[in-house]
Amino acid sequence: MSSVPGHRADRTARAVLLASLGVVLTALVVPGLRSPLMLVAVWTAPVLVLAGRYRHDPGTRVWSAVAAMLTCWAAGFTAGQVLGRHHVAVVVCMALGQALGAFVVGHVVVLSVRHQGSARAAGSGGSLDAVIVVTVGVTVAAQLATLGVMTPYFVVVASVDIAVAGVVVKFALSRSGLGPASYLALAGGLSSLVYDLSTALENSRLAQPGSAVGLLGTIAVLAPACAAVHPRVRAVFDPVTFTRRRPDSTALLGLLPLVLLPAGLTVVVSASTGTRAGVGTLPPWVVPAAGALVAALCLVRAARALRVTERLAGRDPLTDLANRRGLSHAHERWAGPVGLLLFDLDGFKHVNDSHGHDVGDLILLAVRDRALTAVAGRGLLARLGGDEFVVLAAPEHLRDVAADVLAALGPPVRLPSVQTRVGASIGLVTADVTPDVTTDPVPLAELLTRADIAMYAAKAAGGDRVVAFTPRMRDAVSARYALGHDVRELLDGAPGAGRLDVHLQPVVDLPTGRVVSAEALVRWQHPSRGLLTPDAFLDVVTDLGLDTRLDLAVLRTTVGHLRRWRDEGRPVLPVSVNLTGASLDAPDLATTVLAVLADAGVPASSLRLEITEQEEVAVSGPAAASLATLAEAGVVVLLDDYGTGFTSLDYLSRFPVRVLKLDRSLTGGPRPGSPSPSAVAGPRAARPVEIVRAVTAMAAHLGLDVVAEGVETEAQRAQLVAAGVGQGQGYLFSRPLPAADFARAHLPRAVPART
Repeated sequence: MSSVPGHRADRTARAVLLASLGVVLTALVVPGLRSPLMLVAVWTAPVLVLAGRYRHDPGTRVWSAVAAMLTCWAAGFTAGQVLGRHHVAVVVCMALGQALGAFVVGHVVVLSVRHQGSARAAGSGGSLDAVIVVTVGVTVAAQLATLGVMTPYFVVVASVDIAVAGVVVKFALSRSGLGPASYLALAGGLSSLVYDLSTALENSRLAQPGSAVGLLGTIAVLAPACAAVHPRVRAVFDPVTFTRRRPDSTALLGLLPLVLLPAGLTVVVSASTGTRAGVGTLPPWVVPAAGALVAALCLVRAARALRVTERLAGRDPLTDLANRRGLSHAHERWAGPVGLLLFDLDGFKHVNDSHGHDVGDLILLAVRDRALTAVAGRGLLARLGGDEFVVLAAPEHLRDVAADVLAALGPPVRLPSVQTRVGASIGLVTADVTPDVTTDPVPLAELLTRADIAMYAAKAAGGDRVVAFTPRMRDAVSARYALGHDVRELLDGAPGAGRLDVHLQPVVDLPTGRVVSAEALVRWQHPSRGLLTPDAFLDVVTDLGLDTRLDLAVLRTTVGHLRRWRDEGRPVLPVSVNLTGASLDAPDLATTVLAVLADAGVPASSLRLEITEQEEVAVSGPAAASLATLAEAGVVVLLDDYGTGFTSLDYLSRFPVRVLKLDRSLTGGPRPGSPSPSAVAGPRAARPVEIVRAVTAMAAHLGLDVVAEGVETEAQRAQLVAAGVGQGQGYLFSRPLPAADFARAHLPRAVPART
């Protein structure tokens, strides 16, 4: 309903604008119609302004003043047509109109000055702009004050018009987002100033009848009328309009008219003093001196803008730390030995994916504040981009600074919407660590490369630690890069890249030992490195953003095995496939999985999907809807590694989970040589078996099955059965087996194979 008035307002504004253009074009083509059309325009304009004010309710008295100004001009123009251009009635009407125009201009100036504070705070030179405008205004006022009462009329009017026109142009070029209504109003103001200046040079209030200057008068009255009926008329005098400033590179152009004003004033006054004796004027040196002062102030303003731009070019816009360019300049100016820390936040990508980039920015600002405190003047903190930060410091301070940064980032970051911990992986390098013998200083790019290698070594070691660069690390990076290339080749199906294998580990009924399902575990038969387990290549897959492609490849391979068992006449047990967070965030997950099952002719009940609570999944993402669609089709959803994350109950409420897989930390007991959990946590801490009983009780209440991972001994099996766990998997029953071996061991043929 609200859209209809808006459409009508748009149509009305377009109709008025087209009609105004038609009037101007007709007056341009047919000189004899200029005076009649001008008469129609000057009386139509105030009516349109009042109608626009009534229709759109701009909420300001300025438009009433504009309507009154246009009415005075209409009366003066009409009197000029009847009584002559120099009649006293014309002078009175036009003077009243100009007085009202001065009120409008004064209102704009007040709004501009009132909102200069934000410009000065931003360092955009608003104070110098004001000094330049005041210098020009004082020069004009001083010149007018010395001319005396016998000054020709056109000298006074022309001087004022030149000054006001310069200020209007500066305003238009220094503000952004003015909108159509604002530009129409500015066009009207400039047209009226040029019209007034042209007629003043003829020593008259009005242009000659039929003169081409009358076209400017027509535009001067119709442009503000078009602005008043425009739907965005509110923005013309809205204070917000005066706070949006253009970049300095554009705003500086607005100073050019102000630089030319003293010269224009000199020309006008010279014309007067050359034709009229006894006219006073300022000393000859004053106006040129004012012009030179304005030009100097403009140069200072430009220099300040350039310094601000140069500073911003070397600063990160979010944190205001040095960016890569600023870091390079600091490195060039560094005196003495230099070292470098590069740290990357652990798990920050999941924060952005789960909570959004706005929350991520707030966390980065918190990290900046903590890191600045940790560095404590011992070096320069910079941000390279994303969640990567650099500290440039003397070598003797590096390890202490690194330890202080780790300690500072240890406590959780608490925001109104989220609380999270952001650890860091830190790479450390000094300029004297070099694989070749040279006395040349190590370039910053090489230092960053070495620190990056060390940082990834820290991340690979588990994160939240400092690793110093050694030359041998390059070999590991080269191997990792080569492995990444091989992974891409593998997923692209390139010949010679090896093949993906899916090994299957049986899941058994704990009381009876009967195999009830299996878990698919990916392996890579590498052409030169042999059989690789997931630990050898999954982190490379994640770094390359290939998780979704690998998940799909494992899914297709697993479903292919299910189809092959069916065709061979073997019993088809459900098989579970692990999904990463990237796959869960894919909007087409359900469509893709169901299409793979349909192509193979495998029922959805034969497939299980495992999600892990260690993978942060966005609350607002598509995962919940995708899993609900799959569960409705018959796919069973398992929650893997239960008991190791922080969102277990949250995932149970968000996703259609049917099975809990207890992490081996709850089912396997302490590892050899490690202290018991009770010794570490204290005598009052619950033992794993008690936690398992609590989980099975909760699962029974929720109607969920429980599977225990890492079952390796008969004692564990008996303990889990006593705790109420129904199923388990582990080396006690079987290691992961190739698909063919799994089928021979656990899926005997019951019916003849299909042909």
